[in-house]
Amino acid sequence: MVCFRALSLGLTIWSSLSTVIEAQSFRRLGTCPTLGCVFPPDQTDFLAGQLFDIRLEVHAPVNGSEATGNPNPDTNFTFAISRNGGSAQSAASYFKIAEPALERWNFTWYEDFFARDADTPSLVNVASKIYRRVALYEAGEYTATLTYGNGSKTTASWLVRDLATARKAKNIILFIGVSTTPTMTTNMISAARLIAHQTVNGRYQSKMQMDQFPVLGHQMTHSIDSFITDSANSATALYSGHKSTVNALGVYRDSSPDPFDDPRFESIAEIFQRLTKGGVGIVSTAFIADATPAAFTAHTAERGQYQHVVDTFLNGLTNYTWTNWTGPDVLFGGGAEQFIPGRRSYKGQDYYKLFANKGYNVVQNNTALGNTPNDAKTLGIFSTSNLPVWLDRNVYKQNLNRKNSPDGSGGNATDVPGLKEMTLKAIDILSTRHSKEGFFLMSEAASIDKQMHTLDYDRALGDLLELDDTVKATMAKLKQLGNDKETLVLVTSDHGHGFDVAGSVDTKYLNEQDTDREKRNAIGTYEESGLSQYVIPGAPQDRSNLQFSEGAAFPANWDPRYTLFSAVGANPDRRENYQVHKSGPRVPAVNTTVEEDNYIVNYKDAVTGFVVNGTLPVDNGQGVHSLTDVPVFAQGPCQELFGGVYNNIDIFFNMAACLGLARGKAEK
Repeated sequence: MVCFRALSLGLTIWSSLSTVIEAQSFRRLGTCPTLGCVFPPDQTDFLAGQLFDIRLEVHAPVNGSEATGNPNPDTNFTFAISRNGGSAQSAASYFKIAEPALERWNFTWYEDFFARDADTPSLVNVASKIYRRVALYEAGEYTATLTYGNGSKTTASWLVRDLATARKAKNIILFIGVSTTPTMTTNMISAARLIAHQTVNGRYQSKMQMDQFPVLGHQMTHSIDSFITDSANSATALYSGHKSTVNALGVYRDSSPDPFDDPRFESIAEIFQRLTKGGVGIVSTAFIADATPAAFTAHTAERGQYQHVVDTFLNGLTNYTWTNWTGPDVLFGGGAEQFIPGRRSYKGQDYYKLFANKGYNVVQNNTALGNTPNDAKTLGIFSTSNLPVWLDRNVYKQNLNRKNSPDGSGGNATDVPGLKEMTLKAIDILSTRHSKEGFFLMSEAASIDKQMHTLDYDRALGDLLELDDTVKATMAKLKQLGNDKETLVLVTSDHGHGFDVAGSVDTKYLNEQDTDREKRNAIGTYEESGLSQYVIPGAPQDRSNLQFSEGAAFPANWDPRYTLFSAVGANPDRRENYQVHKSGPRVPAVNTTVEEDNYIVNYKDAVTGFVVNGTLPVDNGQGVHSLTDVPVFAQGPCQELFGGVYNNIDIFFNMAACLGLARGKAEK
């Protein structure tokens, strides 16, 4: 169910402040255009019974265009809440909790690029309070009013959605094609289909598994205070129904210097485990503390707090009273550096040992993963950093010599599971351990995004095809287990890249030309683009010795003469020859300085190609995310909720409705 409500401006400007500063690239504090800030901010939606914090801030700018002449913030501010136009009560009275203590701090910010270049920041003094671990149980509209100064007000309109409490799905499997960056857009799916599925006279002879899902929708991915998102706050929106700020995980970012005290809200994993005692699985081909997996349990303004993330997987939040998190049943991915005792683990602790002490089976390679029993919680960490991508694990295996063993020995991680092996094992464990309660599983094909960032389109497409193969195997597994009719399966991304294909490239012709302008004549557009020269396994033209599992759809040749003319819209300076990088993942640009970032063309990359001038600031060595909506494929109970175009937060509310997680009163 999607609810709509009238737009509330929710702000009253101090009488001494005639205009609001036009902050664009920098903001004093996101979602707080006036000097009184309320978090959650105006236009926030809640699931009934979802736990959250409320942060109030009153700002007193000391200098800059917003300075009022009074450097002291009002410490006697008040905060009241009303429902559906009823009488307002103080927050402490409304939630039946004690009034929190007053906090004080200050911070600085740049008003624009000119101030940044001149290093002339604006100073702001702050008075603040925070109400911890509250919830709204009754559906309807709420008005939250902060009163400060000489009667100035900041008003936030909140909506508790009216969702049914009847459970319609026993299980949910959420596939996410990304990670720290963009990913699985419609354009990428089109390119993957082109290279892995054969056409005859314009007709595809087979389809991708996600093409066969009965419902297709599109989600908008923008964040709360910028229209380009990162994986931290976009994953947060998918899992919690709350938009946030770039780099923030499970919190609204406040202005406090402490990255762990920002106002939190519960994720669907925390709610699901708290209310149903059901199973939770987290699978990723990234290092497991990366943003997309981290957003299930971490609550911090800084996604780079990897040590904190790993500790929350095991222990939940320990700095404040929060939900009773008992750990996921399944945690599979890379990132051994946060588990091996030493400077990169939390407090130097051995997290392999800590997980084992809490009853987890610990596995570190694909063989052990296959042999581990299905009736115990399982931690599987299979390499340092991100797991090797599909193309290197299956085609260019010489690139697996990376000294990335998960035991910290400095050896090579060669027996590494792929997304399919991890996902199928996760389903086995979750189905065994929670046959009655059901489960929630997130499976992330992280390197689609990571390889798109480095403009390594072949590796990105290989991992996208691995995702589709995993979805196919998952549907077969669910049918085998008899769970297919009671499991909602979703396939989406948390954001996109500006990627597309505009033709083909004759790489032989390109390599033999002498100048950059002559090399560009190797590109064929419109009728000169021709047809795909990527060959499917078993076709008459297949000269490879590659062997894939039955039914898997991957190209048999990754280096045809005619390749794809592919590009992203936002990129660094680089050289392009449109050929697969056989020696390992691509590095398109290199930094020329130590003190500051200044990226130029990597002279070792695509040496037979031509130089392409970048479009990004020179301190960017990779591509960036884009505004594009991303597809949502749905099959199973509640699939009808996911058609059309909607906000990314609606995915959370639709999943919560399908699992019946709304609560009209507090649990005893």
